[in-house]
Amino acid sequence: MVKCIVIDDEQPAIDIMKHHIGKVPELELIGAYLNPIDGLKAIKKEKPDLVFLDIQINEMTGLEVMNILDDKIKVILCTAFSEYAVEGFNNDAVDYLLKPISFERFTKAIKKVVANLEQVNTNSIKEQDYIYTKTEQKGKFIKIHFQDIDYVEAMGNYISINRGKEKVMIYYTMKDMERILPKEMFMRIHKSYIVSLPNILMVENGFVVLKNGAKISIGANYKNDFMQRIKKNIL
Repeated sequence: MVKCIVIDDEQPAIDIMKHHIGKVPELELIGAYLNPIDGLKAIKKEKPDLVFLDIQINEMTGLEVMNILDDKIKVILCTAFSEYAVEGFNNDAVDYLLKPISFERFTKAIKKVVANLEQVNTNSIKEQDYIYTKTEQKGKFIKIHFQDIDYVEAMGNYISINRGKEKVMIYYTMKDMERILPKEMFMRIHKSYIVSLPNILMVENGFVVLKNGAKISIGANYKNDFMQRIKKNIL
């Protein structure tokens, strides 16, 4: 059962979400709030698996609320304005629903959430050197060794795991990948990229060049932490 909370400053929008949630047996609505402050208090207390979050709400934006939430909580953004979609995905939202929200589109988003939650247990992964990822082909899984990964790239509501010339596309978020990948081997250097530190060939003019030839920009918000990390190994 996936525990859900809805935060939206419009009661009709909340009523629609309640109706959709009630039609999905895997979902359990544990709270709906017009005020984001009340919603945050409930999230802290109830610890939901999923939050349906309006971007434009009173007192604070949905993106500001996202930044406060525990990384383990999945977020589906809901709004009437499509221009916020890219920003939402950059903040690791699982999906983005454009109002008015149809039940068909709602169920598609829920499938993404379930796929995320059903991914390998992160606690057991820490003691392994590989993960299994689902594919679009039913019943098929791909085994990926951490040492084979060159970099991970955010691509809308997908994640691309790049190993050599192969790309494996999965439903996941960058924050989830940061938790799963060993910190001694991987580091996020851009809002859209996590790189394998052992596979870095050189650092030059604000870019890292990997052994597979990929050239990836170092984001301004990640530069200081990255440079501090590599300075430990400079002779």
